[in-house]
Amino acid sequence: MRRKNKSKLHNFFVYMTIIFVIIIAVFLAAIIISPDKKYSAEENRMLETRPDATITSITSGRFMNDFENYTNDQLPLRNMWIRIKTTSDMLMGKTESNGVYRCRDGYLMETFQPPEKRNFDSTMTAMKKFSGRYKKLKKYFLLAPNAANILSDKLPSNAPAADQNRFMDKVFSTTGAAGIKSIDVRDTLRSHRDRQLYYHSDHHWTTDGAWYSFLQASKTMGLKGSRDLYSRLLVANDFKGSLESKSGYYMCKNDDIYIYYPKKAAKRSVVNYVDEQKKITSFYKTANLKKKDAYTVFFNGNPPCVKIDTPVKTTRRLLVFKDSYANCFVPFLSQYYRRIVMVDPRYYYSNINDLIDSEQITDVLFLYNANTFSQDTSLSTMLSN
Repeated sequence: MRRKNKSKLHNFFVYMTIIFVIIIAVFLAAIIISPDKKYSAEENRMLETRPDATITSITSGRFMNDFENYTNDQLPLRNMWIRIKTTSDMLMGKTESNGVYRCRDGYLMETFQPPEKRNFDSTMTAMKKFSGRYKKLKKYFLLAPNAANILSDKLPSNAPAADQNRFMDKVFSTTGAAGIKSIDVRDTLRSHRDRQLYYHSDHHWTTDGAWYSFLQASKTMGLKGSRDLYSRLLVANDFKGSLESKSGYYMCKNDDIYIYYPKKAAKRSVVNYVDEQKKITSFYKTANLKKKDAYTVFFNGNPPCVKIDTPVKTTRRLLVFKDSYANCFVPFLSQYYRRIVMVDPRYYYSNINDLIDSEQITDVLFLYNANTFSQDTSLSTMLSN
């Protein structure tokens, strides 16, 4: 009897091992055979593509690390697995999933991740050299705090306490000493906490958050004139953002999306999407409101280069180095510059010095959110080249 039981148990484990190996093989084959997905609209980010296997990458261990990230991003039915895992974690009382925290009042937030020292030093060095190279240009830096900073009281007690404020103070101190004027909007945003400054399930600030920050920025940038040029218009009331998909927390509040539409007194702008060779007379692509990432209503997402012309009486021409926080902010600047050139260093590969010369740039604005800026290396690469 014991021998029969041991035999049955042995056979059970053999069958389970075979089934497990087959499942792994099927998933691995599906990943390899299926074409790589380069972008996740649900998470609003680029996905890892298949890494190249070289002797150097294999011996250094970088290939295995890249391949692990690749299989995670290209896993079949990935969003479904995330949702299943998150549901089980919620039943166990966990408040974190894939780096996203379930917070009070229905908010999802990413906490601040401090940068690697080497990358931070490289970015600071590149910005200082850039500022020294263009001493005659007016240069500004708006580093926007994230929701976990301004709404920190809503974070769960177990959220890590990396100090974004200390990082921002260090950035402002370093770039300020290099001749780049700081635009610190933290106090402004804290004083308007009664308004919804950040989306519940997305990492971006709302258009209201951008508006109050613009009012602060206009003082530093010397933008004189009427602020009563826009009407606030509701364009969506069912927005759910990238943090919902990234975390798998699918019971978030719907958010409103507002745009600030120019009144008759405002000068109309022409928006030129350079790579697409397309010109339109609106900052907004309303068709995107029907997509998963409705935030791309602002400038259709993150094109590499956009040029905005407005027939205002000024010779000032602005270059904006930006991430996606700038997308709902830049329209407010249009009434104060004859031309605005927006460049996203993550996707723009042309020579930036040639662009500054050819566009006769007079002002430069760096506009990033603190989380993206702490992890991004593309800006230092662009400025160094």
